[in-house]
Amino acid sequence: MAAVIDTFKRVEDKYVLNQTQAREFLARISEHVHEDVYFRYTVHSLYYDSKGCDLMVRTLMKPDYKMKMRLRCYVEPKGNTPVFLETKKKFDDIVYKRRISLTRDEAHNYLEHGIMHHVRNNTAEEIDYLMKYYHLKRKVIIFYDRECWAANEEQDVRITLDSRIRYRLDHVNLQEYGNETHLDDEKIVLEVKAMDRYPLWLTRVLSQMGLYNGSFSKYGSIYRENFNTMSCLPMPVRGYVPTGMPVRA
Repeated sequence: MAAVIDTFKRVEDKYVLNQTQAREFLARISEHVHEDVYFRYTVHSLYYDSKGCDLMVRTLMKPDYKMKMRLRCYVEPKGNTPVFLETKKKFDDIVYKRRISLTRDEAHNYLEHGIMHHVRNNTAEEIDYLMKYYHLKRKVIIFYDRECWAANEEQDVRITLDSRIRYRLDHVNLQEYGNETHLDDEKIVLEVKAMDRYPLWLTRVLSQMGLYNGSFSKYGSIYRENFNTMSCLPMPVRGYVPTGMPVRA
């Protein structure tokens, strides 16, 4: 079982591919990577923002510093599995991510009713401050299927491919109902995560395929398509049963 890491500082670059490019990319890097300990899973990301989506509006202005707040899990929410409440900040090209692990019920009671959870540390205090300062509320739940690869030689290099990006603006909770709106099923988001520079083999493949990193935000793309709806307050959570319906990390 891989250890849970609660603080990240790394470079994260994104590339938007189509299905054909994704297959070619994997074929070209196959001798340099292996399946990550968590290879395939579905990411459930519930984003929090102010009533007017101030965090996203700032992000779209492409400032040097930007931030997101989200609740995340990696399986369908049931039982007492963990969920992660996290901040993701980017300054220049460096991503800083800090998170705390809660149960599904703890997260719900804290985020919706202000009932404090069991975690007592600097990250929890910062999240609590941001929740109150921005009056953060549920905005959108996003699901996507992720495939993870780790470099054979470079321990800090991890490559992910995200596909079937789908979302829901009503009944915003971690449960997937099957009626979500798909963003673009032909779009694959390749992300390279590294503590330092890219290895030569990866730079060569990206160059040979003519792939260049750019800014792509799942939340940002959804916000652009649903500006009027997302500028309003979120709808109530549907079907929540307060018996610990959490998720994995």
